[in-house]
Amino acid sequence: MNIEQAQNAAVLTYLSRGRPEAPVFAAWNSIENAYYRCGCHPEIVERLWDQIGPAFPTDCRCLVRSIPTLAHSQSGVILAIGIGTQYGLRLPPPCATEAIQAGAKTTTRWSGGGEMNIQRELGEDWFFGGWMKGELEWCREVYRMFQSDD
Repeated sequence: MNIEQAQNAAVLTYLSRGRPEAPVFAAWNSIENAYYRCGCHPEIVERLWDQIGPAFPTDCRCLVRSIPTLAHSQSGVILAIGIGTQYGLRLPPPCATEAIQAGAKTTTRWSGGGEMNIQRELGEDWFFGGWMKGELEWCREVYRMFQSDD
């Protein structure tokens, strides 16, 4: 899978901070006990891999710089990532509008006081997830968006 592509440039830059030694891409099960050892809260990893992941027609679970990630199994476009106690979702414009109406946020304040604007860091099509009702359908739509007819 080629994840080193223009669509993923900002995400790869963000995930590479402080992890230059971690492999750019690895199988989701290449780290023993990944739910607890990959820098994200286990509930975030569970949300990504066990709840959102099965909404896709193929297994999209992987590690990018040792961070739990969902990447399109064909195109390699990163669709969702774990961010500590949060998770980010790449959403196409129609889904983004629904997500905003459902309460999706683009900024968060971390417990240490820092703030993150996910769109500034990752791109304008990124939002923080929040166990919102429509997330699975939005994620299926972004998967279809990056599906090729080959």
